[in-house]
Amino acid sequence: MIAPLSWLKEYVDITLSPKELGERLTEVGLGTERISKADDDTIFEFEITPNRPDLLSIIGIAREIAAIEKKTIKLPKLPNISKPQKSLSLTINADYKINPRFTGIIIDRITVKESPVWLKKRLQKVGLRPINNIVDITNYVMLELGNPLHAFDYEKIKGSVLNVTQTNGGEEFKSVDSVTYHLPKDAVVIKDSEKIIDLCGIKGGFNSQISNETKTIFIRVPIEVPTFIRKTSQALGLRSEASAIFERGVNSGGTIETLRRCVDLVLKLAGGEIASNLYDLKKSDFSPWKLELRLDRLAKILGVNIPEKNVLSILDSLNLSPKKIADKNLIETIIPTYRNDLKIEEDLIEEVARLYGYNKFPKALPLGQIPIKQIPYFKDYKLEEKVKNIFTSCGFSEIYTYSLLSENDIADAGFDPENILRIDNPISRDFEYLRSTLKIGLKKALIQNKPNFEKINLFELGKAYLGKSLDNAEEAYFLSGISNSKTFFEIKGLLEELFDQLGITDDPSGLIQSEDDTIVFELNFSKLLEKINLNRTFVPIPKYPPVFEDLSLIIDKRIAIGELIKTIKEQSEKIINVSLLSQFEKTKTFHIVYQDKNGNLSNEDVSKIREKILKTLKSKFGATQKE
Repeated sequence: MIAPLSWLKEYVDITLSPKELGERLTEVGLGTERISKADDDTIFEFEITPNRPDLLSIIGIAREIAAIEKKTIKLPKLPNISKPQKSLSLTINADYKINPRFTGIIIDRITVKESPVWLKKRLQKVGLRPINNIVDITNYVMLELGNPLHAFDYEKIKGSVLNVTQTNGGEEFKSVDSVTYHLPKDAVVIKDSEKIIDLCGIKGGFNSQISNETKTIFIRVPIEVPTFIRKTSQALGLRSEASAIFERGVNSGGTIETLRRCVDLVLKLAGGEIASNLYDLKKSDFSPWKLELRLDRLAKILGVNIPEKNVLSILDSLNLSPKKIADKNLIETIIPTYRNDLKIEEDLIEEVARLYGYNKFPKALPLGQIPIKQIPYFKDYKLEEKVKNIFTSCGFSEIYTYSLLSENDIADAGFDPENILRIDNPISRDFEYLRSTLKIGLKKALIQNKPNFEKINLFELGKAYLGKSLDNAEEAYFLSGISNSKTFFEIKGLLEELFDQLGITDDPSGLIQSEDDTIVFELNFSKLLEKINLNRTFVPIPKYPPVFEDLSLIIDKRIAIGELIKTIKEQSEKIINVSLLSQFEKTKTFHIVYQDKNGNLSNEDVSKIREKILKTLKSKFGATQKE
């Protein structure tokens, strides 16, 4: 939100310097992004949080300054709308589910011309281009009061009828800036008897815009449903000053004040006369509401005792009309309709705290006991670091790939897009589907890096999104990797090392795939966490040395190495390790380590174990020792 200091001073006496004012506003939650000079003025640029749409207006910011400086805000004079000299016909068919309030009026015999210098300069200071006096007035009033409004050329409304409705999807709409859009489903629009003339809350229509020939206008000040405006804005990639306000929630009680301000300026700057009664279509009243603040609750939440007179003064400075109810020890307030963010008692407590000043709160250590139970959403990041360190130590580099994929990415990887979760409003066709596997991103990364690196070893630990729809959607962590330089056995060894470090006894072979010149692996890390056993038993270093022996066997090539190693280990508890040393055709050489924790092994001891190994292997697999 951009606010010139000269404009703010029209509504509140400001004694603080621009720098002091910016710092004080930041303290109370109105983030000051930038303060700059422009001619003889100072321009403030504020970062407005989504819960404070009232601050998307000059008067909204002036109210904050008035509360800080303990000053009374000076609102613009709003003359009553006079009775119409004549009454032009207009039928309005509103739908309160999609347009809760519709306020408007017709003004006849206006003169469309260039705006006066003061108005053009004021709009230019906030980054808007002056167009003509009518359009400039609607922009000015929106920025001043915070309620968007729109002016139609009355003569261009065919059939003198306005129908507020929603689109079926695919309808064509040309905006005031001559850009054509195909509207999404459920966009809120206004139609006359022939066509769409307004994309509500976002852009006016080209076919009903104000021109130099316009003599009669209809001014509309609506209340829109925030979700409808936001969805349409996102679907079209189209934002405006009006949509930014409407999607946060506009001042529902301010439409008539806004209309009165606009009519006053139109009659002064464009002439004309009122040509209809005031339209104010609504299903229910939009009135201020009461909210109570318990003083004991205030003290408990904030942890400090703020004097009662200070609390009353703060609430009064915010125009909340505070009233002390002595017998209940509480303060009753009346919330203006422009403060949509004040709904519960805690909201009032926050208002008191921020105006009182967070810097005044004493520094204190939190009370209570250190928790000894693990919180339900606890995540052990040390375990992730352990896994990542294993992979990096084995020559792999960690990467992060996009969670969103295009339809082509999914199809090229051999998946059916119909079985993948799709987001409703993608920012681009390249980021339309939620990934169900990390392998797609890893493969793309390998291809992109091939021109620059000969050996590529990549891994990623991140979320994948499973299921076909929201009804059965599930997110899980996956651990995936890809390599164009390591063999199947090297990858298997890496995963075996990982499993050993995590205390998992599963065989990782099924997780590995060979694709052309690359090796790819992927495992569901969330499910893997369920199998982890980090309990370790301390085993002291043996006092007695091991005995090493290489044993060459002639055996059928079809017999699995793992089965042979397992069988050899089962022959004696003194065999502490067996590994395949080499193999050629039917000959396989195993490296065997013997060790006894209770004493030295003699040649005779080893010979007996060897004989048992050979006897068992021959009877079970037909194996013989190579001479």
